[in-house]
Amino acid sequence: MRKINVFCKVIALATALITVLSISAGCQKEPQNKEEENKNLLDISDYTIVHSENSAESAIKLKDAIKIALDLELDIKLDSAEDAKEILIGITNRKESADALAKLEGKEGDAYTVEITENKIAIVGKTDLSTRRGINYFINNYVVPSAKGKEIDISHGKSVIQDYNPVKNIGLAGKLDMDVVAVSEVIDDSKKANFPAIIELQHQPNAEDNGTLIASMSYFNDPAKSMGCIMKSTDQGKTWKSIYYPTDTFTPFVWAGNMAHIYELPEKIGKFPAGTLIYSSNTVNYGNVDSGGTDKGYSHIGVWASTDCGKTWKEISVVAKAQGLHDGVWEPVMFYDNGYLYCFYSDDSHPRYDQRIVYQRSKNGIQWEKAVPVCAFDNFIDRPGMPVITKMGNGEYFLIYEYVLKGRPSMIFYKTTKDITDWNPSDPGTPIEVKDGKKTYYPAAAPCCVWTPAGGENGTLFATGQYQNGEVPQNSIFISRDYGKTWDIVENPLPYTPYYRDESYTWAGYRPIMVLASDPSVIHYINTTNTPEDKAIIQYARLKLYD
Repeated sequence: MRKINVFCKVIALATALITVLSISAGCQKEPQNKEEENKNLLDISDYTIVHSENSAESAIKLKDAIKIALDLELDIKLDSAEDAKEILIGITNRKESADALAKLEGKEGDAYTVEITENKIAIVGKTDLSTRRGINYFINNYVVPSAKGKEIDISHGKSVIQDYNPVKNIGLAGKLDMDVVAVSEVIDDSKKANFPAIIELQHQPNAEDNGTLIASMSYFNDPAKSMGCIMKSTDQGKTWKSIYYPTDTFTPFVWAGNMAHIYELPEKIGKFPAGTLIYSSNTVNYGNVDSGGTDKGYSHIGVWASTDCGKTWKEISVVAKAQGLHDGVWEPVMFYDNGYLYCFYSDDSHPRYDQRIVYQRSKNGIQWEKAVPVCAFDNFIDRPGMPVITKMGNGEYFLIYEYVLKGRPSMIFYKTTKDITDWNPSDPGTPIEVKDGKKTYYPAAAPCCVWTPAGGENGTLFATGQYQNGEVPQNSIFISRDYGKTWDIVENPLPYTPYYRDESYTWAGYRPIMVLASDPSVIHYINTTNTPEDKAIIQYARLKLYD
């Protein structure tokens, strides 16, 4: 768009087991003696899995997990005739289930409990949904850490009650189980903030720093001057504080922080170690257009780096330079792959195209190779822009972008490739859309995407934009469980009024970003929303997906 338009552990379970086992092995205390060790183990080889009518799916999931983790094949049945030793799932007709449920009395939300008695293990929640949560908890904390053998590790506790009170469930019945587990305000409406981005630190040399959230955004103190701000949260997004306001040291007469992106290096490049924070933005002096149509402004994509979790920053390079409002460079997104740091961005500077998408890459974050086109179309007035990229479990790279064309609403298209350097720039790719009879719904403008291994055999691909065309809630999220071949729609956890329904532009929905947490079943989501008075604010949500 022209400058101003500008979500388990569902990786294959065997892989998840290896990961959790490694962590578990490193963190568990050595038992003082064999007797103490044996007290923490419970032989379940002669147990039967018993479920209520509404908990068959959870029972099957537990049976499968025990088979993989312990190589045990337990029988499974409805709560009819009673066996001597049982794992009870849901509100069965057994006394132990009723006793466990009674312990949840007075608990708010979807609480659940695990209760281990002499010959019974009861796993029950206040609702069917919370029972499923209890099964996930039991698998992750009792079954998985046990490795191969007949015993489960019960050192985690014989009576455990978990309060579970999500903001809401926004999944699709029979397709996707997903909760919004937290929502918070990052910055208030006083700064006209927009274009947020977010990361969770995962590669820091000091492990205590991992888990910290870093966000960036643009805001306006003056109608013509965009400023950048970097913020930090150490309490899982509940509270935020400003830590840096980017200043352009290469061209100090222009404004830094417009259309910015924040990224953490997963591996070392050049002199910058893994864990280095990379902030990139469009730095611009809009300038003027003279009577002959010449753009007198200036823009470039600057890159800043921090090696101390955002405490100090230094501008390290410029990716691209161009002119101002009409012929500039915009909307950078960083992505690391196979030894290179890639910068994908929108480019207005080429005389052959009104706008195109290109990438440049660097082995050290300082010197950048020449621009390579990703989307460049023959029709001059076509304007592909605002690219975002994610890598999927099938090995393909998925790039999403807005496709602006005169006389047609801004649609969101995507392209895929197995080689991040090969995009066939003349091919626009495929529009994201959901067909319902004669109706077609599609997202539009300011897109974002992320793929997570959670949510199904093929993981879950998320895509969203600033608004949706068609008769659909106007800020929904589109999801695909087959790598983009088909799409469904789920509720947006951060609802807002799309800008085009207002009398004035409020920046709402401009632009969302989703990123994976260290737990791949969790997605961090940040977006510009608006108040009832149509004032823009930045909000954060944490999404949790389940098998």
